Amino acid sequence: MPMKKVAISLPEAVLEAVDELAARRGESRSHVIASILSRVARVKRDREITAQIDALFADDTIAAEQERTATQFLRASPWTREQW
Repeated sequence: MPMKKVAISLPEAVLEAVDELAARRGESRSHVIASILSRVARVKRDREITAQIDALFADDTIAAEQERTATQFLRASPWTREQW
């Protein structure tokens, strides 16, 4: 993945905590900060996707269609409920 350099300002206490974490992990400060930011971005994206899915299934028409589809699938399924 291509890398870009950026300059950021951090409170001293935050930078010290990052440096301590980097030292414990044997990683660079840059790698630790990039990993943390990547996780934060992924969590935000996942929350947005979950909110969109929740909104979709909150729609009564879609929920009813899902119920019909699931019922039809279960009727056609070779397994009984006890086998799940």
